[in-house]
Amino acid sequence: MSLFKKKTGVFVVLVFWLCLFWAFPFSLKASATIKIGALLDLSGPFSTLGATAFKSIRLAVENINLQGGIKGVPVEVLVYDTGADETRLVEGATELKRQGAVALIGPTAAKNCLLLRRFAENKRIPLMLIAGTSPVLTFSGIKTRWTFSTTLNFSSELKALFSVFQKRGYQNLGVLVQTGSFYKELFLWIRGYAPEYGLRLGCAEGFNLNQEDISGKVKYLNRCGPDIVLFWANSQAKPLIHGIMQYLDIPVGLSHTLYSANLIQPANSTSMLAFVAIPSALAPPGLKRSLSFNARNFLNSWGNELETIGFEQRLYAAQAWDGINVLTSGLKAGGAKGRSSLRYALENSVKDYFGVIGKFSYDKRDHSFLDPSSLQVLRCFNGHWSLVR
Repeated sequence: MSLFKKKTGVFVVLVFWLCLFWAFPFSLKASATIKIGALLDLSGPFSTLGATAFKSIRLAVENINLQGGIKGVPVEVLVYDTGADETRLVEGATELKRQGAVALIGPTAAKNCLLLRRFAENKRIPLMLIAGTSPVLTFSGIKTRWTFSTTLNFSSELKALFSVFQKRGYQNLGVLVQTGSFYKELFLWIRGYAPEYGLRLGCAEGFNLNQEDISGKVKYLNRCGPDIVLFWANSQAKPLIHGIMQYLDIPVGLSHTLYSANLIQPANSTSMLAFVAIPSALAPPGLKRSLSFNARNFLNSWGNELETIGFEQRLYAAQAWDGINVLTSGLKAGGAKGRSSLRYALENSVKDYFGVIGKFSYDKRDHSFLDPSSLQVLRCFNGHWSLVR
């Protein structure tokens, strides 16, 4: 056989396979999966939250794949244990990207959100945050094109609470906020939103967990004569805040991190009144409003086990569930073509996603918008929680 004939034969074979590929473009993808990388603390100080988030992601993916995955292609989650360590977080994100993850989800530790955001923005890979409370906005001081969030952010939470304060005629607002990384940012948002709801910031105090004079700060707020005092702190401050509420003779608003289903009535208080805004699906049994399909699916998938874990774990489970479902919504809306396509789909096609946390809608300016009216505001009077709206 001549060299010419051999080359011609090879050429014909190559043309045949190329034609087969273009004629049946999805035939080679039938056994493939769409990979999402999860960066979670399965060890270390946040391992309980990491394990809870992982289980919720796994349950959500099982439901997604039972419903056909992404146009027939199953979703696969690649998990990397970050152990709350910054170096391992970056190493894990790099490795998951190398393995072909179309998007990332995580982290568990809120303190690592900024680092992971910078990675996503620099490496141009969609990231879904499931920790932290800061809104993800284009003007928030960091370039934001690739980072999204399904967390209960303080912007929506403040609006939900302030709306109730306005309806009740409260005008003078006192604030006690735990100092920390977003201390100044939170105060700016409080000052910005308060006038919109007819509220005047009368007096404000900051505290840290090591201060011994916090009861004095509370007594000072009491003397200022506000109509209501807003407490904002992380979950570690919960015992401290609950203990000092006995010094107040006025209503209080609590951040969701200070919420407890069993808020103890102080012994020397006969009319303690408190308000909190949380996802309806995570409210105590009997206080849940009508729930979305995703919220019912979440509760059914977890079953009775959900009631045996603490509120913070349930919140992480809900945020992880919504995070993976929002990503797959973007993938179904055209994002499966690649990372840039997924980012575009999340910004332009994911509107009014009704999840466990609430109703999310994204656009180019806001990558974390949670409708405040989709949150459930609860009222605690004499130790008993009830619905406000």
